[in-house]
Amino acid sequence: MTQETDVFDRISEEQAKNRHMLEKLLSFAESGSVYSEPVTRGDYAVITASEVTVGMAVGYGMGEAEAEDDGDGGGGGGGGGAYGRPVAVVSIGPDGVQVKEVVDPTKIALALFTTIGAMFLMLRQIFKAVGV
Repeated sequence: MTQETDVFDRISEEQAKNRHMLEKLLSFAESGSVYSEPVTRGDYAVITASEVTVGMAVGYGMGEAEAEDDGDGGGGGGGGGAYGRPVAVVSIGPDGVQVKEVVDPTKIALALFTTIGAMFLMLRQIFKAVGV
């Protein structure tokens, strides 16, 4: 019974660590992370809007040994990450409110090369099927 209790204690410790990590990751998704503090110059105020992505995965496992004297085993772990990038700039002034998109050329280039690669692979499969 002691070995079983030890396994559950270890899993509880891992759960506590993963809960702490999840809380830290979710702190990135607060409104302060998505919208910046306004920067004021004269009659104008500028606010940056960002895209924030947060991800996390955890896993736990338990097992029993085939021989009685080998005891039980268990384990757990997890990982996560957060990513943010500006997507728009909001300008507020005497002329009204203007929202301007922030263009990410790297993302556009990656989408272009991915599309070209997918088209190349598809054409290769078509030519292989036709026998060319």
